[in-house]
Amino acid sequence: MEELNVMLQEYAKNPICNFAMKDYTIKQHEGNFICWDDIIVYLRIDKNVVLDYSFDGNCSTITVAAASILSEIIVWSDINDILTRWYSKMLSLGFEVSPRRKRAAVIAILAARNAIHKYLNDWKEDTFDDLFDD
Repeated sequence: MEELNVMLQEYAKNPICNFAMKDYTIKQHEGNFICWDDIIVYLRIDKNVVLDYSFDGNCSTITVAAASILSEIIVWSDINDILTRWYSKMLSLGFEVSPRRKRAAVIAILAARNAIHKYLNDWKEDTFDDLFDD
């Protein structure tokens, strides 16, 4: 658990890609009414591959850390792969949080997935429930 705390603190203090991208293809806002996280994810997409990613908003420490970690796995990913990422992916990266904070750990993934749905114009919208295996 101490390793996770160190990882969280490091990503939260030195977030990766925490800015409002100017030349994005699509952006998506998501909110979490439980802890009042508010995030906007920006994606630059070409030929169904995410070329660039950033985020900004009023986010908790866990959300900033999770969104930063997402930056390391989302760039150069096929958008169809991103539509299958959920909480278990964060667990596989060693990012496990309490049940109460699970939404904070995945809100950036939710925003990215819904941005992709918008980009594909497929009329789908994921919810937090779509991201958890349990």
